[in-house]
Amino acid sequence: MKVEDLGNFKRLVVRPVHRDEILRFNEVLDEHHWLGHNLVGEVMRYVALEDERVVGVVGFGSGALSLAARDRYIGWKPEIQFRRLRYVTNNQRFCVLPNESRPNLASAILSRVLRRLSSDFLHTYGHPVLLVETFTDPMRHVGTCYKAANFLQVGETLGYGRRNGAYVHHGHKKTCWLYPLHKNAAKILASDFDHPLLSRDKEHTMVDLNRLVIDGPGGLVQRLQALPDHRKARGIRHPLSSILTVCVAAMLSGCHNATEIAEWAADLPEDALARLSVRRSPKTGKSVAPSEPTVRRTLNAIDNQALDDLVCKVLQEFL
Repeated sequence: MKVEDLGNFKRLVVRPVHRDEILRFNEVLDEHHWLGHNLVGEVMRYVALEDERVVGVVGFGSGALSLAARDRYIGWKPEIQFRRLRYVTNNQRFCVLPNESRPNLASAILSRVLRRLSSDFLHTYGHPVLLVETFTDPMRHVGTCYKAANFLQVGETLGYGRRNGAYVHHGHKKTCWLYPLHKNAAKILASDFDHPLLSRDKEHTMVDLNRLVIDGPGGLVQRLQALPDHRKARGIRHPLSSILTVCVAAMLSGCHNATEIAEWAADLPEDALARLSVRRSPKTGKSVAPSEPTVRRTLNAIDNQALDDLVCKVLQEFL
């Protein structure tokens, strides 16, 4: 939107729809939007007002399960995609009332929504969103308002739609648009470890493990190998350094006990486990995270002061 246009919208207010306004929100979409009011997934509804007069409505829902153009833009792997799809929202409905339409109003509404969208998701669903996706039908409009609001045109859909839980090819391709709500949205969504922005624990400062030197020369794994291993050789399955690396990484991510550490490790994608140097199963070749009993026994047996000193030194260098 041009700077000189801002004065035209000083009275424009965009806010979430109140519970007792949902019926009216649905009626507006049913009357003025060709797709109706149905929103799916984690839904956020907004109303745009000027002097308490409704001029438009906007609806968001969960991101598409599969969207090739978006997935290429992010660069995430399938196992990470399904873990982080919640941080992508889809602008499923956008409607400016016909009798209120005027130049730049649509992009002005979008810009106000986008400024508050992530914090509203955090308040409502307990997590932020980092990327907005949407589709436009070339047969109906070319997406001028999205372009004016700085959305990126990243490609087309493949012409498939979901029907009764299955994908059906209808051949009607749509244009894909994306809007990053964070300058590093794609990098954060595709990273091996969860970025601190994605953490549910907002009371403690988290470390971005993606930036921490973990494997390789001078990394956390190599440094932890210096700690003495007092375990009996018989029955050892995990190297001490790999267990401790998992423990340290988990605690830097907000875990507080053996149970939380084991659950955190069990949820990690294969690439993240490989960076933590966990052992591989001789049968499957896949990385195997240490179990809760293994973590608990190790933490009880290790010299905790030596471990704390080493971690503090690593963090001082990192920070």
